Amino acid sequence: MGDAGLLLMVWATCSWGSLPAFLKGSASMGVNRMMKRASIKATLALTAMAISGFAFNTAIAAKPLKIYVLAGQSNMEGQAKIETFDYIGDDPATAPMLKDMRGPDGKPRVCERVWISYLTGSPDNGELGEGFGKLTAGYGSRGNPKQDGGKIGPEFTFGIHASKAYDGPILIIKTAWGGKSLNTDFRPPSAGPYEFNEAQLENLRKQGKDLAQAKADKAKETGRYYRLMVEHVRKVLADPKRVVPDFDAKAGYEIAGFVWFQGWNDMCDSGTYPDSNKPGGYAKYSEWMADFIRDIRKDLNAPRMPFVIGVIGVSGDKATGGLANIRPAMAAPAANPEFKGNVAAVETAPFWDYAMESLMGKKEEIDHRFEAAYLLDHDGVIEKPDASGPGWEPIGAPRPADRVWRFLSFDPQNKADQLPPAEKKRFRNVTLPAGLEQWYMPGFDDGKWSSGKAPIGKGVWKHRTIGNAVVKFKSDWGAGEFLLMRTTFSVDKLNYESYRLAVLARQGFDIYLNGHKIHTYVWWKDEPFYRPIDLEPRFVKYLKKGENVLAAYANVEYDPRTNEPHASIDLAIEGITKEGLANISSEEFIRKQMDKICTREEQQIIAGASNAGFHYLGSAKIMAQIGKACAAAMLEMEKK
Repeated sequence: MGDAGLLLMVWATCSWGSLPAFLKGSASMGVNRMMKRASIKATLALTAMAISGFAFNTAIAAKPLKIYVLAGQSNMEGQAKIETFDYIGDDPATAPMLKDMRGPDGKPRVCERVWISYLTGSPDNGELGEGFGKLTAGYGSRGNPKQDGGKIGPEFTFGIHASKAYDGPILIIKTAWGGKSLNTDFRPPSAGPYEFNEAQLENLRKQGKDLAQAKADKAKETGRYYRLMVEHVRKVLADPKRVVPDFDAKAGYEIAGFVWFQGWNDMCDSGTYPDSNKPGGYAKYSEWMADFIRDIRKDLNAPRMPFVIGVIGVSGDKATGGLANIRPAMAAPAANPEFKGNVAAVETAPFWDYAMESLMGKKEEIDHRFEAAYLLDHDGVIEKPDASGPGWEPIGAPRPADRVWRFLSFDPQNKADQLPPAEKKRFRNVTLPAGLEQWYMPGFDDGKWSSGKAPIGKGVWKHRTIGNAVVKFKSDWGAGEFLLMRTTFSVDKLNYESYRLAVLARQGFDIYLNGHKIHTYVWWKDEPFYRPIDLEPRFVKYLKKGENVLAAYANVEYDPRTNEPHASIDLAIEGITKEGLANISSEEFIRKQMDKICTREEQQIIAGASNAGFHYLGSAKIMAQIGKACAAAMLEMEKK
């Protein structure tokens, strides 16, 4: 190497102050000259190295942003809770996938080179919105589009595995809304307008619907979510740096692929697909899916964009009827010669978890136990609370079971307020009979009303899961569709950490405390049990020491087979101390509740589920495998 080479190495790796003693102090002129020559060479060499290194780093940074678009309905949203991740690690076949999904700290991985923009939420309620950032868990179904929903869809593992094959930046643009069809909501422009068939028109006539209005409403709905999807993708592409701060405009971007995961609403739509119970009954789905692929490629200016279709796999290989018949229709475009090599169908049925499915009945029991304020026993009466430590306790005297309610039932006075018995969603505000305008206020004279204890009800409300047990009513509702009810109770202490309502109700209700409305519910409940409703501080402030007035407004429901009315309502306000909260949140308490229903091994499997069967059991294990499989199919097409 020579002296100059040796000195160059020393100079390049050490500061002068760190040079060995034999090169310091009384160094000879020869050494100094050699050092000078070496330093010039070293400077040139390091400059060359810096330029080379700069060029190398620029080459990495200059890789284009790869963009994948994901779209569909509720399973593309993703209903798998983060809490179900552990179950993935229980299976040796999927445990490696869990390692990819978690960081060294055990929390969901944050992908440093993958970003996401996620459009979801209702445009009708002003709730349409976007969440964006680095890809991690939490970009599944969201109550608020801008906030982490604690769930994942296919996007999480799709992004993780796509990044393994590409060392540049990746952006996922996801648009998903629950309950949306291909035939209407995502209908592509090439499919033309939605046309009602004669059977649908006849059904509308029987319902007394205005056909012209029904057609106009359908026209308004048709293709709406397709357009929202395209508009959002274009918005993101117009300014990628908004979502991807490190985006290099010179390197640009490429639309690398599209993943479609949908099907449930079309599968259920026997009106659009009248032969859905027969093989080939969903042929129109295949036709519209092909239109969708052509149109989205055109609208995104990506003529050969790889396209993955996630084929609905609910119920695994046990699927029958519509579920079994729609699968080949969904997969059909991948076999179309026009799309050879750039459209793939991913079967998701192989990821179905049969052991988990077999325990869904027990999971429902567990969910009821933890979601309920109180369950009803086999005799249809309230189950005694668990005695293992402090918990929720009724506020005020007398105790709820001993309170006397004053109540009055009535039918709507105005024709505009009346609904046919077939209408299931019945809760609404109607004009009250004269003199009842202030019925919920303290001091109102209810002396002429009926009186009795709750539950107040009529008809038969059966348990769906407890044999033939029915709710036991203590007071008869009366003949009317609507009920007004009031009671008083006395409070001597208000030192609780939290407060809640415990409500048993068949249909919707308004609840008032001391003349102030503190809750409204507008739907219905199929299974009878007392539901807990947290009371916010802004409502708790109406609770006072001394006498309190609790009031409710409710309505009946009608049996769809007989048109017979049935109803039930009971309610109370409860409180819990810090000690009680700690007790019911403890692992010991939770385990005792679960031990009442299933074995420890079953509990481990159940812990892997968080939602209904049509949402793939809300299992992160199932959803993660689907995302990974879609990424694998996409990458395979990219290779070709």
